Amino acid sequence: MHLLIRRIDLFLIGLLICCIPFMFHLNLIIEWNVSYGDMLMVAILIWLIANKENNAIIAIVIRKYYLIILYSLLLIYCCILSMVNYFTNIFVDIPYGISSVVKLTINFLYIIVFLIFLEKYKEALLQHILRWWKYTAIAISIICIGSVILYRMGIDNGLTLDGRAQATLNDPNLAALYLIVSFSIIALSSIYLQKRTVINPSMVIVLVALFSTASRGGTLSIMLGLSFVLYLCFISGRIKELILFICVIGIFSSVMYWVHSTSDVISFAIERVSNIGSNGDGTSYRIFLWKSALEMWAKNPFLGVGIGQYISYSPEVFGYSLTNIPHNTYLSFLSETGIIGFSAFIWFPVYLITKLIVGLISYGEKKYFYLLIGLIAVAIQALSINIENIRFIWLFIAISYVVVDKSYIPYTNQ
Repeated sequence: MHLLIRRIDLFLIGLLICCIPFMFHLNLIIEWNVSYGDMLMVAILIWLIANKENNAIIAIVIRKYYLIILYSLLLIYCCILSMVNYFTNIFVDIPYGISSVVKLTINFLYIIVFLIFLEKYKEALLQHILRWWKYTAIAISIICIGSVILYRMGIDNGLTLDGRAQATLNDPNLAALYLIVSFSIIALSSIYLQKRTVINPSMVIVLVALFSTASRGGTLSIMLGLSFVLYLCFISGRIKELILFICVIGIFSSVMYWVHSTSDVISFAIERVSNIGSNGDGTSYRIFLWKSALEMWAKNPFLGVGIGQYISYSPEVFGYSLTNIPHNTYLSFLSETGIIGFSAFIWFPVYLITKLIVGLISYGEKKYFYLLIGLIAVAIQALSINIENIRFIWLFIAISYVVVDKSYIPYTNQ
């Protein structure tokens, strides 16, 4: 009986990992960007709660991982608290505000499901998740590259946006973000499976797919994340790791040059990234949105204008309604939830990145290198898009949290 439950549990969590990047739009009063994993996650949570043997595990999870649970609940609470301003705003989009809180709650449930399974099956579950994430990322990467090739051949299969790969994530920037996270996950999988070398063809495929999205934010963020880690290697005197990363960059650059010289699959991406900041590339409009967010925050410094109210509040500031969100995660929280909500959002990622930096400098373990590349890249890309409601980001944060907690998962330094 226990063996059957174990097989069901592992199958369900593996299926959940596979379903997360497959997204679709759902119109219920407002348009929701929903993952197929959301429905499965709810079913899994019911399955876990229904099994009374899991009650003791749930209690352990609450005590053991109180920090990330506290973070999630505090963030949700501060977002709800910002709704106090709904009573003072002239225009209020209540459905959008409620949906923002619901999305954060769904992300919190993803974390809870992951932690329960992790506590139940220990390191075997982590390896299982990393392995299935790797397989899924390879599939998404192949879809990205293949869809761009088809588009260049005159065949639009609906998985690109004007020639930019988006696969099943409905947005090239989200696809790029998923591939960035997957780069770190694949490296982590090799480390925990004790592969002889961390670098493998899967990582190269993911990086090529990342370029096929032509996401300027995604491309620049992975480059800056890698550069930051290289700098840490240099100042901490870890020459071996520094040489390794330089070799990785050399191999990847060679692959990209070969792809670029033999086809035009990534030519558009390279051209788009190189033209960042030029007239007509959309940068000036995003800067306008960021300035608008700061103006709203200046008028409501403590609680913001209310969660989800950036667009509906804009007529009170400018006399006309904006049509876009800030495209900046930090400024979204600052303008909509004030300094209180922003502080509730930012403290845990800062804590996590700080632990990784300290671990990298002090111990030099490879897991710190690759997790830090991913988290820094995500933090940078959050400057140009809103990532607070993206499922795989929260799961990546939870994985990073348990991996850097040395008291939990045994690890053999390589």
